This record gives sequence, C-alpha cells and structure tokens, in this order.
Amino acid sequence: MNTYKYSIVRITPNPVRAETINVGLVVMKPSGPDVRVIETPAKLKAITNDFGLEALENSQKQLETILTSGLSIEQASLFFQGSFALSSVGTFHAANEREYELKINELNKLFITPERAKKRTEVSQKRIITELKDRFEKEGVMGKNLKEISEHKVVQGYPLSESEGLYAELLLKNGIYHLTETLDLRISNNRQKMGESAFKAVTINAAKTKWNNCVKTFVVFAADTPQEKAHSQQLNLVGGYADNVFNLLSSEDMAKYYDHMLVAAGKSLNFN
Repeated sequence: MNTYKYSIVRITPNPVRAETINVGLVVMKPSGPDVRVIETPAKLKAITNDFGLEALENSQKQLETILTSGLSIEQASLFFQGSFALSSVGTFHAANEREYELKINELNKLFITPERAKKRTEVSQKRIITELKDRFEKEGVMGKNLKEISEHKVVQGYPLSESEGLYAELLLKNGIYHLTETLDLRISNNRQKMGESAFKAVTINAAKTKWNNCVKTFVVFAADTPQEKAHSQQLNLVGGYADNVFNLLSSEDMAKYYDHMLVAAGKSLNFN
C-alpha cells in the first residue's frame, strides 16, 4: 500500500471579488508530480473571462517544473498563494495503479467536477441546518457549545445582537469569522419567505457591522430550478448581503461550501 500526498489546484482570478474555484489537483508520485487540470473552459468562464485554458496550462507547466526541480508539495503549497494557489496537503492510499486512478477520480468528483444536482432528485426534506450540522459532526468540527468557537469549531446560535434577537445560525472562527445562514425555498409561501429573507439579510448585516472586514458570510438555500426562479427576489435580497450563496441541492455548490468551511476549520484533506 502506497501513500500519496496531494493538493487541490485553485484559482482566484479577481482578488477583489474573491471568487475561488478548484480547477485541478497535483499528486506526488515516486516518478514525479502528476498534475491534472480541467480541460474545458466552462468552469473558468463562470467567474472570469481573463483567465483561460492557456493561462491554466502555463501555470500547470510552471508547477510541474518547480516540483520536478526538488521543491516539496508542502513548499509548493506555500509558494503558490496568489491567483493560482494550492490547498493544504492531503493524503490518500492506493495499492496499485488501478486503485490510484480510482482515488483520483473520487477526488476529482469531490473537489473539482462534482455531479450536478439534478441527479439528487431524491434529496430529503430535512432542515438545511440539520444537514449542515450532520456533515460538520461527521467531519469532527461541530462544537457542542459556544465556547468551542475558540477551538476552531462550528457553533450554533452565536449571539450577534441579543437586544435585537439576532443570532448566527452557524459560526466558525479561524483568524476571521465564517457565518452561515440558511433559507429553505422549497416552501411556496412567498410572503413567509420574503420575511425570512429580510431577517437573514439583517442578521448578516449585523455580523458585518460587528466585525467589519473580519467576517465572511454565506447563505445556504434549498430550491430546485423552478423554485429558484420563483423566489429570485428573495435570493437577490440575501445575495446582496452575503459574500456567497450556495444551493443545498447542487453538489458543486456544496463541495465549494464544505471545502471552504473545512479548510477554515483546519481540517486536513486526508482522503482514505
């Protein structure tokens, strides 16, 4: 059984907008670095027209050259911290080339090209907050009480302004704060959802007022395509306050969300 170190390749074309996407991965093999990046431009075009496949291929070659010259993958992850960056280093195990390729495919689906949400039509109607907490508990980063926020754990119900009755649904602190609010749009009551959206916007604004530039804010909502269109006004409202919004029913969205939160929680990318 061989142990391989890997890192996820990420790009952030515009540091002002701070939109980051995973575009590939690098694995250190005894024979040298195995660098693989996306081959179609669709994912890049979703956030930028200034960073295309040619620029990505040039960065790939530069990474291969640096790793071949003797730089370790840990050193490379520290070196590449600009618009082209590497995640913290993770590991996986494989006994042979077939197992190696299977692990690569799993990592690719998990971090880079996850399946779209339409294949998850059987998704449960569990409350969004329950699904998020279940995942964080599985990863070992869900706190049992508010004090555990100092241990880089995700906590529920952190007070933002008790006099106004404002509490963070989920909050993580690691250098800066990472706030998550949820919004379930699978319910057709427009008036109820508009009121809830406004309350989420007020909560997010309270967090930004409290911590200024030291907080990243996210909304995780749940809606299929028709529901998303029907509730576009509510989504636009919270989207105007949140740094990012993610659809619970989109595997790609949730891979990005969990990737951000787990890295912020100091969770390693060990993959077995």
